Amino acid sequence: MARAHGGAAAVRDRTASLTEGALLAALTALVALLVAAFGSPGLVAAPLPLFVLTYRRGLRTALLSAVVAGLVLSPFFGFPQGLLFVAAFAPVGLVQGAVARRGGEGLAGRAVLLGAAVGLVVTAAGFFVTRYLLGLDPLQAVVEAQARGAQAAADLSRRLGAPPQQVQQMELVAQQMPKLVRTILPAAVVLGVVVWAYGSYTLARHVMRRLGTELAGFSPILTWRLPPAGVLALVAPVVAGAAVQPWAPQAGQVLVANGFMASVLVFAFFGLLTMLHYLASREVPRAGRVMAAAAVFLMGDLGTFALVALGLVDLWLDLRKVGPRAERSP
Repeated sequence: MARAHGGAAAVRDRTASLTEGALLAALTALVALLVAAFGSPGLVAAPLPLFVLTYRRGLRTALLSAVVAGLVLSPFFGFPQGLLFVAAFAPVGLVQGAVARRGGEGLAGRAVLLGAAVGLVVTAAGFFVTRYLLGLDPLQAVVEAQARGAQAAADLSRRLGAPPQQVQQMELVAQQMPKLVRTILPAAVVLGVVVWAYGSYTLARHVMRRLGTELAGFSPILTWRLPPAGVLALVAPVVAGAAVQPWAPQAGQVLVANGFMASVLVFAFFGLLTMLHYLASREVPRAGRVMAAAAVFLMGDLGTFALVALGLVDLWLDLRKVGPRAERSP
């Protein structure tokens, strides 16, 4: 009797697992269609169904659901394009879900880092497949889109009566955009994938909380601080580029440009956190903090480099008191 009861429970559990997998496979296909319709903003939500399924039912069921979702999309995108489309975001959900299922210390950091690493591999593989198997050039499409955007901004400024010198400068930027995008694309891809992995885990964490499961998160964003390894990762490409430039000028230029671009974005981010931390400590309302941040960005390059300088000062002097100078409770 006990054996029969246990077998019935196993059958029920297997049936529930398959049913949940089918539902989340359909949801994965639906999210993929939304990504195709709305572009990159939908990528943050794309790994979510597979994250939840991996956490609740394991990697095997989630992997099967990903394949089913790809087959469901095949009538819309063709075969094997449907499978390839799901493969572009499924590994991030699978890996982050598996990390969350395992648990342990530093769960949030491991989920984001491993998700970003897998995302970079998938991005590189997707470029290879698109370029060499499907005969398309995604890099050229990105370059042309950025160039068109820069030219459209220059045309809009001219129609709005902007000073001729400003319009001429914007047109010069539009002409140089293709070369600039090709040069700094590696840094943009790395930072974009890291942000994607962070957003995917954060969204999944909130959804799992709604489902009754609390996953570890990060400390409040205003207390974030760049670790020494992060500083080394930013400086290393610049030093390496300067070292190899006499023998390989093109490679050296790419390394220096990407290291500089990543440094500007990262330190501007921490400069923004420093500014917001100061405003919060002075009890400035949230609306005022948002307006202050918007005003800095509207200043253009001057505001960006002011944030970079503030981020560098915070790195060395710990203005927010969240690093070595922070007060420690006994």
